[in-house]
Amino acid sequence: MNIEGAVILITGASSGIGKAAALAFDRAGARVAMAARRREKLEENAARMKHPLVLPTDLSDEQQAVAMVDRTVEHFGKIDVLINNGAAIIVSRADEVKSEDLLRSFKTNVVGPVAATNRAVLHMRKQGYGHIINVGSPGFMIGVPLYTPYVCSKAAVCGWTRTIQAEWADTEIKVSEYFPGYIKTDSPAESGFGPIAQDAIIDPDQNFITRFFTRPKTPEDVARQLIRLVEKPKTLVYSSTLTSFGSWVANIPGKRLGIARNMAAAARKRLGLPVFSDRP
Repeated sequence: MNIEGAVILITGASSGIGKAAALAFDRAGARVAMAARRREKLEENAARMKHPLVLPTDLSDEQQAVAMVDRTVEHFGKIDVLINNGAAIIVSRADEVKSEDLLRSFKTNVVGPVAATNRAVLHMRKQGYGHIINVGSPGFMIGVPLYTPYVCSKAAVCGWTRTIQAEWADTEIKVSEYFPGYIKTDSPAESGFGPIAQDAIIDPDQNFITRFFTRPKTPEDVARQLIRLVEKPKTLVYSSTLTSFGSWVANIPGKRLGIARNMAAAARKRLGLPVFSDRP
């Protein structure tokens, strides 16, 4: 697909991967609609772009998720690509996870993207082409400690993505899954522990294999890969060979548990947490 003149709707576009992708697609000549909760951040991005559309959107609200698609089509006349990148990242130890955090994660990370995608597909079928890109996470394969709501919802996203890939395989709708691995971003996580550094689960003194799998890439790296993915759609793309290899290693129980155990130990050390909470 030619990027020049294409209409790309990106969720989670206020910061991190979404912001980098929006700026990169705009530089490549695409017309970009940016959706996220923080209007001021979207407007800051828009000031650096040629053909932006700012869409303040809370993906946990299905009506807003649908409306952002319709507004994109009303503004640009079509929608060629929907990149489901926005996500709620909630940090919580497993024995303290709240049902409301799980529900909010699933509403934002799964229900909203499903509603937006189903709406986008209606427009895409009329125009004879469309491409859905779901930004997943291989973290659910490892079982990233302290990220229960996020990991569970991303596992659901993976299942949904592969289901629609099967159902729409012989149609004009392309569906891609993108696994970014560990990306160093400024996207904040929500936590009851106070501010948490993105690398809180990574101990630089851990064994080689853990350090090997936790080398970060940048949002700009991901943006370049997303542009290539739009140009040449694929079923599954990993951000790096390391991420692909790590996903394979995650199928070896002993190795997977060893990596995740080291992450859990690093997080407890940095945050001063015991294995279990003391609450009744």
